[in-house]
Amino acid sequence: MNEAIEKIREFNRIYLPSMNLLGDHYLGSEYSATEARVFFEIYQNEGCNAAHIVQKVYVDKGYLSRIINKHERLGHIKRKHSTDDSRSYNIFLTDEGRSLAEDLIRKSNEDIGKIISGLSVDEKNRLVDAMDTVLKLIEKGSKSE
Repeated sequence: MNEAIEKIREFNRIYLPSMNLLGDHYLGSEYSATEARVFFEIYQNEGCNAAHIVQKVYVDKGYLSRIINKHERLGHIKRKHSTDDSRSYNIFLTDEGRSLAEDLIRKSNEDIGKIISGLSVDEKNRLVDAMDTVLKLIEKGSKSE
C-alpha cells in the first residue's frame, strides 16, 4: 500500500506542474485551474446547477459560489431559476463566457499536444491505455470508500 501511495504522489509531483495545473494563472490566463474547470463543466453541461459542479469538480460550495458570482459580474455566465426547483439556478455561459471556455480548451489541447509531440504513435497509444487504466482503478477505488 505504501508503495502505491508513494508512486501516486510521485506522479502528481510530475503531472501537475507539467500540465500547468498549479498556481493562479492557468494556461497564462487570469484564472486558476479550478476556475477554468468550472468554465469547462458549464461548457460541457450547459444549464447545469451548482450542485452538479460541486460533485464533478470537487470544489467547496462557498468557493464555487464566489467563482459563479465573480463570473456573473464579469458577464461570463448567467443564472436562470430552475423550472424544477425555484430555489435552484441553472447556469449558462454567455457568448463571452463560451468564447473564453473555448479559448482555454484550445490552449489546453495545444499544450498537451506539445507535451506528447515527441512520442511515437505506439507510445501515444500506450500512454492513452495507461491513462485509461489509471482512471478506471481510481474510479473503482473511490467508489469503495
